[in-house]
Amino acid sequence: MLDIQGKIHDRYTLEFKVGYSRYSPSAAVSDFMMDTWIFIPDSLYINAKTYPKSNFYRDFRALVRLITPVYTLEEVADEEALPLSRLQMCCRELAEEPSEEHEKTYEHQIKMFGSITRSALRTAAIGLYRETKVNAFKVRLDGIVLLLARIMAAYREIPRKAGLDRVAFELRSRYDLGEEYLCRMVNMHLFRIMEYAREHFPKDYTRVVAAAATYIDGDLAYQRERGFLLPEEGNGDNNRNFLHRAGQLKKYIESDLYILADKKSNTFVLQQVFFMLAAGLSMVFATVISFSFQQTYGNFTMPLFIALVVSYMFKDRIKDLMHYWFANKLGSKFYDYKIKLVMHGEPVGWGKEGCDFVNEEKLPLEVRAQRGRVSELEAGHCALRETVIVYRRRISILDKQLKHLSHYPLQGFNDIIRVNLRDFLRRMDSPHVPVYMNEGKGEFHTQAAEKVYYVHFIMRYRYQGKTGYRRFRITLTRRGIGGLMEW
Repeated sequence: MLDIQGKIHDRYTLEFKVGYSRYSPSAAVSDFMMDTWIFIPDSLYINAKTYPKSNFYRDFRALVRLITPVYTLEEVADEEALPLSRLQMCCRELAEEPSEEHEKTYEHQIKMFGSITRSALRTAAIGLYRETKVNAFKVRLDGIVLLLARIMAAYREIPRKAGLDRVAFELRSRYDLGEEYLCRMVNMHLFRIMEYAREHFPKDYTRVVAAAATYIDGDLAYQRERGFLLPEEGNGDNNRNFLHRAGQLKKYIESDLYILADKKSNTFVLQQVFFMLAAGLSMVFATVISFSFQQTYGNFTMPLFIALVVSYMFKDRIKDLMHYWFANKLGSKFYDYKIKLVMHGEPVGWGKEGCDFVNEEKLPLEVRAQRGRVSELEAGHCALRETVIVYRRRISILDKQLKHLSHYPLQGFNDIIRVNLRDFLRRMDSPHVPVYMNEGKGEFHTQAAEKVYYVHFIMRYRYQGKTGYRRFRITLTRRGIGGLMEW
C-alpha cells in the first residue's frame, strides 16, 4: 500500500508524507519512485535564472523514516509484550555484562519504547475524538489514563528489577531521558484531550476529565521532585528553555527511526569527462586554424597573427557553449545527486534525486491531463503561462539489512518531503486589493479582497508495479500559504 498525506507545516512550508508499506516480507529490496511536477504561475517569476537548482535543494528537504511499529496502548502496557519485555531484558543484560553491543541495544530499546508509546497514544486519542456521546467519551478516556499509569509505572520499575544502579551514571541517565520524554509526551496529549473535551462537552467537562486531571496533577508533582524542567507562568526564559529541551528530547528519542542520507553529486565524474572533451574539441579547432594559416602565409605574418587571435576567441566560446549544453540539456537526463542511506553506521539502501525546469508542451500526456484546466482562462488558446519544475526521486531500501538492526517488525517507510515556498512570495502584488460594493442609487463602498495565487503539485508514484497520481492545489498569498486542497 501507498499513502500520500499533504499538510501545511508552517506559514511558508508544506509537508508531504509518502508512506510505503512493505508488500513482500521476503523481498530483498524495496524500490519506490516518485516524480513531482510543480506548476507555478508565470507572474511569480520563478524560472531557471531566478531560481537555480541550488535554491531548489535549499528549499526542498527530504527525509526517509521508518514507520513506527504498530502497537495498541493495551499491548504497550502488557509486560509480556515485546516493547516492555525487550526493554527489561536489554537493561538486565547491560547490568550483568556491560559491553559496547549491550549499550547500543539498551539505548535503542529506550528510544523505540518512547516512539512506540507515542504512536499508540496518538492512535488512541484519534479514536477518542470520534466519540460523540459524553459518557462513552469519559469511559474511553478513563481507560486511556489507566493504561498510561500502568505504562509509566512499569517503565519506572524496570531499573530496580534489572539492577541498573550497577551501571555507570552516564548510561543510567539515558534511561532518565526516556522517562522525561514519556512524561512530556503523555502530558501534552492529555492536555490536548482535555482541551477537546472543554470545547465539545462544556457542561460535563469537570466530570469527563476528572481522571485525566488527577493523573496530570500527580505526574507534574513527580516531575518537580525529579527536577525535570517544567513551564512556569510568566517566566519567559524558563518556558523557552522548556520548549528547547522538549524539541531536543523528541529528536533524541525518534533518531533511531530516521535513516541518514549522505548526498553526493551524481554527475561529477561524467561532467568532468565531458568538460575535458569540450576543452579538447575547442583546442582541435584552434590548432587546425593555426596550422592552416601557417602553411598558407608562413610564420610571423599578420594573417597568421589575426588567425591565432580569432581561433582562440572561438575556442573559448566553443568550450563555454558545450559547458552550457551539458548543464542545460545533457544534465537534465541524469539525477543530480546519489544518496547513500545509513542507519547505525550500516548501509541500508540508496537513492537518487534530480530537478529540472521543463517545457509544458513536452510534459507526458497523463501529467497534462492531471493538471486539469478548469476554466476557459486556463484551457485552450486563452491558457495563461505556467513555469513547470519536475522533481524526481527514487529510493531503494535493503530490507534484509534493516532486519538485523531491530527486533521489531518492519512495517514500511515514510518519505517525508518539506517544501519551503518563501521565494515564491517575493514578487507578489499587494496582499489586499479594494473591490467596489454597490449599495444602489449611486451609493457604494470598497472592501478589501485578498489576492491569491495557485500552485499545483502533480505527483506520480510507481510502487509494487503500479502507477498512480495525486494532485494538490496550494493557495499562496503575500503572507504565506493560505490553504492546501487535494482534488
